[in-house]
Amino acid sequence: MKRWIVRLSLLLTPLALVPVFGFLVAESILNFGGGEKDLLLMIPLLIWSIVYMVIFVVGWIKGFTILRTLIYSAAGASILILLAGSILSFLSFYWLGAS
Repeated sequence: MKRWIVRLSLLLTPLALVPVFGFLVAESILNFGGGEKDLLLMIPLLIWSIVYMVIFVVGWIKGFTILRTLIYSAAGASILILLAGSILSFLSFYWLGAS
């Protein structure tokens, strides 16, 4: 039972921190210099936490250890977010008309 609670808390913690991050940015406790545009930083964090959850559940179903599941989930979600950001930045040259 203890193992389930640990895994479930590690699974849901990043998703639970997204509203906390949004509150801190909205109340200007965290200030990144963009005003209300700082709330847009929640989108990559939300996507990261969802990808993290999916990879974590897959690792849990496959029976990986907690540490291995945690490492794969964090690394996999980070790599996918960085890859998506890189692709979007390269595509923005064509969308903005630069050659």
